[in-house]
Amino acid sequence: MATSAATPDHTPDDPADPAVDPVAAAISAVIDPLIENEKVIAAGYAERSRLLTELDRLGHQRRIIKGLGGDPVESGRNDPDTGAHGPAWDDEEFARRSMAAEAAGALRLTATTAGMMIFDAARLTGQLPGFHQALSRGTITWGHAVKMLTLTDGVPEEILGAFEAKVLPAAEKLTSTQFVRVAGRILERMHPVPLPDRADTGFVKRRVVLSPDADGMAWLNAYLKAEDAQAIYDRLSHFATDLDLKLDLDADAAPAPGSDSPVIDAAVPCRSKDQRRADAYRDLLLDGVGPSGLGHGIRGTVSITVPALTLLGRSDEPAILDGYGPIDPETARRIAGTATSWSRILTHPETGCRLSMGRNTYNPPADMRRYLDARDHTCQGIGCNRRATLSEIDHTRPW
Repeated sequence: MATSAATPDHTPDDPADPAVDPVAAAISAVIDPLIENEKVIAAGYAERSRLLTELDRLGHQRRIIKGLGGDPVESGRNDPDTGAHGPAWDDEEFARRSMAAEAAGALRLTATTAGMMIFDAARLTGQLPGFHQALSRGTITWGHAVKMLTLTDGVPEEILGAFEAKVLPAAEKLTSTQFVRVAGRILERMHPVPLPDRADTGFVKRRVVLSPDADGMAWLNAYLKAEDAQAIYDRLSHFATDLDLKLDLDADAAPAPGSDSPVIDAAVPCRSKDQRRADAYRDLLLDGVGPSGLGHGIRGTVSITVPALTLLGRSDEPAILDGYGPIDPETARRIAGTATSWSRILTHPETGCRLSMGRNTYNPPADMRRYLDARDHTCQGIGCNRRATLSEIDHTRPW
């Protein structure tokens, strides 16, 4: 029987041969260190999770020691300020907030962000040890760990171990987005609680989140039931499509040259469907009225700090939109001149001192409140960026 010799992977003239293609060799020299770097980053996240979990453990340990006869427990139970504004913190809550503040100061974060990090770290190391170990080895990325934490939020402990073992191999082979799709289908088959019941639980978590972005823009995100979110997006898409058809009809009906009929201004830029969808979203939220009639005549109220020379058109120094940051002068002048639901704060062009505050809102707050809002901009707690207008005015003073 005749046999043939094994064929080599490449011939000496193969362009992929590093000896022939020096660029291929250079790429290989970068890819291998890149892989190792990714493993180091993953291991760093794993170690951070371990350290945050240890910090959480020490906080609870200190609380227990004090409660067993050590120093008096530093509880908020007798704090007249917290007692006046809602349920006082118990020892567990006080320990959690204390450790969140420690981590926030060390990592230059807000206490809320640090608290969420500690909570996720404790879950990862305690409830998902397999994923934590894989992260330490660098066989998965932090993105996989985050997806797994989100996916298993509220999953009963009796299936958590089996679910983790079943989906970990997929996490080590797929991208984080591919992984969460596969793992979601597996979880659906394993979950002991029917989906309708879980949907009712998730509905309680609905919310709207504002996230400032660059260049005078921001994201407004809504966490809704899937069918509502899809229906809203489809409706906005229909608005955009209908407007597109209207523009086409208007263009077809354009009068002949020399006629007295109005013409479409060719200098006005056409909007893309994405832009029309976003504009419809804005118009509905700003001016729309709900089925019950709620919303009629209601407008959002914010404050804008405008340098006096900018308002007069003699300077291009940006204005400051409360809760966001710098906005362009033209927008600031338009708001200051036409929108009666905005508070105008004029500042000196050199010193920045506030010269006056607009008083054209329907229900102006007390002078002290207005002064503190304008002076501080945000909550004065360490690392806290909550807008002053949404904070308690006596946040640092009991009663």
